Amino acid sequence: MQRVLVTISFSFSIRYIVRTGLLQQLRSFCEPVVAITWNQEDLIAELRAQGFEVHIVPEHKREPVYNDVRRKIDIWFNKFRLKSPSQKIQQDYLDQYISFKPKLLRKIREWYNIFKLYFPFYKRQLFKKEEKLLHAATNFNQISDFVDSLNIDAVFTVTPFHKQEDLLLRACKNKRKKMLTSILSFDNITIRGWIPVAYDVYMVWNEHNRQQLRRIYPYTKNKPVHVTGAAQFDFYFNNKFLLSFEEWKAITGINSLSGRKIILYAGGPSSLFPDEPYYLKEIDEAINAGAIIGKPLVLFRCHPIDKIERWKQVIGDSENIIFDNSWTGMRVLGYSNVTEFDIKKLCSTLNYTDLHINLCSTMTVDGSAFEKPQIGPAYIKNKSKESCLLERMYWQEHFVPIMKTKGLWLARSTDELMILINKALENERVRDEKNKEILKSVITFGDGKNTERVAEVIKGFLIE
Repeated sequence: MQRVLVTISFSFSIRYIVRTGLLQQLRSFCEPVVAITWNQEDLIAELRAQGFEVHIVPEHKREPVYNDVRRKIDIWFNKFRLKSPSQKIQQDYLDQYISFKPKLLRKIREWYNIFKLYFPFYKRQLFKKEEKLLHAATNFNQISDFVDSLNIDAVFTVTPFHKQEDLLLRACKNKRKKMLTSILSFDNITIRGWIPVAYDVYMVWNEHNRQQLRRIYPYTKNKPVHVTGAAQFDFYFNNKFLLSFEEWKAITGINSLSGRKIILYAGGPSSLFPDEPYYLKEIDEAINAGAIIGKPLVLFRCHPIDKIERWKQVIGDSENIIFDNSWTGMRVLGYSNVTEFDIKKLCSTLNYTDLHINLCSTMTVDGSAFEKPQIGPAYIKNKSKESCLLERMYWQEHFVPIMKTKGLWLARSTDELMILINKALENERVRDEKNKEILKSVITFGDGKNTERVAEVIKGFLIE
């Protein structure tokens, strides 16, 4: 059997590779060799107990001179290869939180580098310099020795854009290993940076992703790019991942507050939405004022790479809001185990709540799998310019297929948010068909067999 290196560098990778059962499926036709970029002791012990070979990847080290070259390559990538409106939309939105001088200095440096990149010889020299510094200003040689020690034949990654895997994947490619990737999420191709490795096989969620990949990386036109759907959505089509209603209420702390309808507010990360807690506060105040019918309960789910304290500081004490943490790392927020119980809790939360609110998040798609109304705030109170910038965030390239379905209700003011909440609570099944359109536009397949598709592509390539 061929030995296939399977990389894990993020908590979401665990959900995709381990909890879907993909790792077990791989075992039927190859020998998986797991490489994790941090010491997640409980996960490592679990996998080794199941007979899997697991290694911790040496920490990647990059000197400032190498990082500087990579920043310049990112400028080239964004301007001359990516050419996606998403980058400008997001940067324009985030610039409102940056003072004038740092923003100006960043733009001047960017314009200067763009000017130089119009000269072909400069771009050639830049990539030659990167290749030279890869060996001289990183621990690439150490990582390369690590790869040799594994005696692998192929590599499978779901995060080819991660800095934590960059040197490892480059070393594998340099040693002519077979390279396979299944892109973790539908926004990664247009939001994440340059992928330096050319893979032998690609897997993506939908046809939009396939076209994006072929536009941005022209060499993929001669490579197989398979639409396999989203493996991590398979949980949503399998009732075994649902807790009983009573067990779920006890876990979330809703037991003593039964009888009220439940709004799920799925928070975004502070790095993107520093002022987002104020929407939750407005909803709390509206419930207290009777502006939202039936005095519903709000279950707030904190983003896995956010801290719940920033929300509690804004909201304070409330009889309407239950705060719920998701999987979160202790040292690094993205470094945490995702257990089967975590999956069941998420599935149950999506299933047992009556409507869902989030800011242009993948959670819109997750919630649509459970046929629940989806609402997105698209305003900054009393700030028209900032409101326009936020609404544009919903029109990033990866999110356009969702918006075209008209299945996500946008609230452009506090009053409109409350009107839409009331409308959804009065008839939570009102958007069923739109939910199905959202799912089809993003994950393509809603049959719960996406993990099998990924495994079949990998198997087909390895046995050719």
